Amino acid sequence: MPTPTLAPAAPRHRLTTDQRQREIVATVLALARERGPDAITTQAIADRMGLTQGAVFRHFPDKQAIWLAVFAWVRESLGAAIAAAVEKADSPLAKIERAFLAHVAFIAENPGVPRVMFHEMQYPGDSPVRTEVRAMINSYRQRLTLLFTKAKAAGELPRDLDATLAPVSFIGAVQGLVIEASLAGDEAGMAKRSRKLFALLLDGYRGRRQS
Repeated sequence: MPTPTLAPAAPRHRLTTDQRQREIVATVLALARERGPDAITTQAIADRMGLTQGAVFRHFPDKQAIWLAVFAWVRESLGAAIAAAVEKADSPLAKIERAFLAHVAFIAENPGVPRVMFHEMQYPGDSPVRTEVRAMINSYRQRLTLLFTKAKAAGELPRDLDATLAPVSFIGAVQGLVIEASLAGDEAGMAKRSRKLFALLLDGYRGRRQS
């Protein structure tokens, strides 16, 4: 699911609060593709949108509220992309594969997402934004754990596979592709590499077999 489209500049006064908030979220993610999250100030957001800071704060009370809206959009949009992909698969293992490919495709279309997430998670302590990110990741892991549990029950994966740890390597593989793509400047190639990487993951989940 692509990043929400920025609205045209001309009819700005006609946008509803919800539309303006979505525009601000889209602007944050667009800026995250170009610079570190620390550099995404409210002034930078306003400048990109052709607004004043005051206009931005008419729709969000503070910068924290903006970040909360960004992660709420990520949670909703990534969740919808995964749900749509999984719905098309018949078996639990096929659902896991489709979830992996959909996750990578979402990141390839929205490369600013992992940058803002990694940035927020590197700081110690708690904050409303960090709590939101943690809740999003935990919810995703629980969703994956259920899929791995079902794949074990269906005989598609070994019964001794730890269904609570399997999602760690799943998410870690996505992050590895993100880092590789960022270094190479090749987010578009992530989808092709994701299929090969999932095959390696699957070998690991199934374990070595005695010949």
